Amino acid sequence: MSIPGQTMGVGVFTDFLITTTGLDRLTLSTAYMIGTIASSLILPFSGKLLDTRGARFLIVIAASGMGVSLLMLGHVESLLHYTGVLTGIANRPLVAFGVMTIIFLLMRQFGQGLMTMSSRTMLSKWFDRRRGLVVGISGVFVSFGFSGSPLFLNWMIDQSDWQAVCFQLAVVIGLGMTVFGWLFFRDNPEECGLVMDGFRHMAYPADSQPDTQETEPEIDISVSQARKSYTFWIFNIALSLYSLIVTALTFHIASLGAEAGLDRSQVFALFLPMSVVSITTNLLAGWLSDRIQLKYLLIAMLSTMFIGTLAMLYLDTLSGRITFSVGFGITGGLFSCLASVTWPRYYGRKHLGAISGLNMACMVFASAIGPPLFGLSLSWMETYNPAIWFSATLPFITLFCALAVKNHR
Repeated sequence: MSIPGQTMGVGVFTDFLITTTGLDRLTLSTAYMIGTIASSLILPFSGKLLDTRGARFLIVIAASGMGVSLLMLGHVESLLHYTGVLTGIANRPLVAFGVMTIIFLLMRQFGQGLMTMSSRTMLSKWFDRRRGLVVGISGVFVSFGFSGSPLFLNWMIDQSDWQAVCFQLAVVIGLGMTVFGWLFFRDNPEECGLVMDGFRHMAYPADSQPDTQETEPEIDISVSQARKSYTFWIFNIALSLYSLIVTALTFHIASLGAEAGLDRSQVFALFLPMSVVSITTNLLAGWLSDRIQLKYLLIAMLSTMFIGTLAMLYLDTLSGRITFSVGFGITGGLFSCLASVTWPRYYGRKHLGAISGLNMACMVFASAIGPPLFGLSLSWMETYNPAIWFSATLPFITLFCALAVKNHR
């Protein structure tokens, strides 16, 4: 449900927004960057709110806000007209820039930020020994949703038009997800008389103890302590790099495909095999995360991110497209696992909202940099290649830093 607020979803509408608002690609990317950065500055406070008010409260706010922002996106042409009339500003590009910045701020805050953070954090609070398995099962839907959504949304637009799709998404998320979250979300198992991994609070007779192993004492590390940890920053940087590169890729995906000689249907078709690889990887990574040190999954993610990014230079060849889909498919599956498992494994549940909020703020901030970085490359160099080479060096450098990560548990 967070897809329309993610760049995977926004990128499908980019070309239509350029036509409707009259903004060029670089200016629209800049509005996206400013709105996203503003959202990232709010997220640490939202993480603390998650710790105090719980996931149920936050998901209702997120889904409702997402519905409103999608209605605004679908009616952007009318918003531009009425904003110009009310403010008396005759400069349409300036009005369009301001309106799109606000819409992007709301979509990123409610979709990529609050909805993702509340769902992911709640799931992590319900499981401990089985956390990796559960994240793997959840990742089937997450990975398929992220990888397949550009193709699906593009198909929806082909059936009608992009404004109608915005309205449909607003109803499904703004109404449907709000009701669903209010009915079924619970912040932690203790609220329901349970403990992590599903065993009820009850006394067992001496001869009928439940078949469980002793759980380790639950750790409790504050966000200020986590910020001083080398491990936190390496994982945080790696996850943020994925946000930066994938955001840039999906925001400009139609233009990247055109540069390689592919039409919209061909370039969006690359996401289908990517989703299959991502789902398989996420299931395997979830199972492995309960059995091996997370740093090995981190190293694998950075390696495939590097390979997949370089493959963007060769989208005009079949081997390049296969490498791109497989590389980012594996990276996306590992990302979904690590983003959910890492913080509760290393730092506990008590301050999980604040720590996840800090990580989410960094990822959202990084995602703001990607689109204008690629936009500048195309504007100044008339090709995306310089931005792709620069982006590929970032996971390559971080890969060597990840070798020094130690397992905290």
